[in-house]
Amino acid sequence: MNNNIIEVKDKKFAISIPENKILAEVKRVASQINHDFQGQHPIFLAVLNGSFIFAADLLREVDLPCEISFVRLASYEGMGTTGEIREIMGLNVDVTGRPVIVVEDIVDTGLTMAHMLETLKRHNPSSISICTLLLKPGKLQVNLDIRYCCMQIPNDFIVGYGLDYDGFGRNTRDIYTLVEDKQRNMKNIIIFGAPGSGKGTYSDAIVEKYGMNHISTGDTLRNEIKNGTEVGRVAKGLIDKGQLIPDDLMIQILAKTYDSLPQGRGVIFDGFPRTIAQAEALKQMLAERGHDMGIAIDLVVEEDVLMERLLRRAQIEGRADDNEATIKQRFEVYHSKTEPILKWFEKEGMLNVVRWADTPNKEAMIESIFQLIDAKNA
Repeated sequence: MNNNIIEVKDKKFAISIPENKILAEVKRVASQINHDFQGQHPIFLAVLNGSFIFAADLLREVDLPCEISFVRLASYEGMGTTGEIREIMGLNVDVTGRPVIVVEDIVDTGLTMAHMLETLKRHNPSSISICTLLLKPGKLQVNLDIRYCCMQIPNDFIVGYGLDYDGFGRNTRDIYTLVEDKQRNMKNIIIFGAPGSGKGTYSDAIVEKYGMNHISTGDTLRNEIKNGTEVGRVAKGLIDKGQLIPDDLMIQILAKTYDSLPQGRGVIFDGFPRTIAQAEALKQMLAERGHDMGIAIDLVVEEDVLMERLLRRAQIEGRADDNEATIKQRFEVYHSKTEPILKWFEKEGMLNVVRWADTPNKEAMIESIFQLIDAKNA
């Protein structure tokens, strides 16, 4: 089960955390536990049913002399919590004077965990530590000292890797998010990057994961002209005369496309705005519809990396005009035109920078972008 979209009972879920990311975080947390409990013999207390896969993978990474036992608490039915915590299978091991590490699949409200900690304290362990695969900080209702956490996530409903929807969906290697949650109130995204920075590649990855709409200014303009619409004919007339498309016409074209898209999923704007005037016009257009601009993502890649990419692409595609001199000129034009608008987005509190130097491969760059989007939509 490694598809991007799966069906569990009557609902669809889209992949949100791949297995390799999960296992890397499990290994990181296990390494912390190995360090912190060196010379000790902890008891891992796994909370069933959800943590059984996480606990198994975690224990395989722990190199301490240790034991594991299980308790089972219940507060969920279907997709929601009942608010009532029921102890189905209680503690059956002596933890007196022993360090206990509680292993949980997810902490959201924290009420179940708080109940369990109160019960454990009555058995006089030497210490109690919480180790959770996932944490929803936006739903936490109690003050918990969570010593070990693999990942923080938004307030979405998830399944997989031990987590379930009404008892089903636990047996996937990846973690999936309810499609309705992914598409609910996604913020718009404006993506920037110098030539060769991968705007198209990363936009495609965002669309695939979150189901967002994607508006490429160039593609939108070409479609209007191809379909012979009224604004398309006006635009073609200007282009044929060698004139630039005025901002008000471009906004009119974008507004038409924007209004035709499914609402609630958010839109990636690729190639627009390019000037402060365009940014202000876009802000006004969205405000008229009760929406905001969302976030701006600046893809920062070192020019020597970009140069290497573009020269390699020129060789593959046989583009003789893409030589070092013309590429440098394109860089200069990009920086001179985008620097003012990036400062405008920064002033608006929208600017977010993702640097290739911090994530020097495509997969890591995509993961950083996903983490940024998840944090902004939490």
